[in-house]
Amino acid sequence: MHEFSTAVGIVQTVTDVAKKHNAKRIKKIELVVGEFTMLNNDQLIFAFEIASEGTLAEGAEVNIETQRGLIECQECGFNGEIERQRDKEIDHYVVNLTNIFECPKCHSNKTKISGGRDIYV
Repeated sequence: MHEFSTAVGIVQTVTDVAKKHNAKRIKKIELVVGEFTMLNNDQLIFAFEIASEGTLAEGAEVNIETQRGLIECQECGFNGEIERQRDKEIDHYVVNLTNIFECPKCHSNKTKISGGRDIYV
């Protein structure tokens, strides 16, 4: 569960910044989380609530924006978002994990991740 260690890092970052600015409380935190971090947003928020107890960030509202994963194809030069499939059983869009690195243009597997692995606070 790397959500908890990530939440601890977020709490440390925001409290350090708040202290430098003589803040008494942190009310809201905006996060951008890349989908290739493989973090679960609900678990991250839950872990944040635990990690922030007794800190300036306790009770802060956490908003998460998901940054789409990007790949770059070494064969055809495609650089963009991965394709998605509709999963009828759970009724929302999910990453097709069997083809996560397949180029949507030429279907080559010679790709590398070019975005979506970061977390921004």
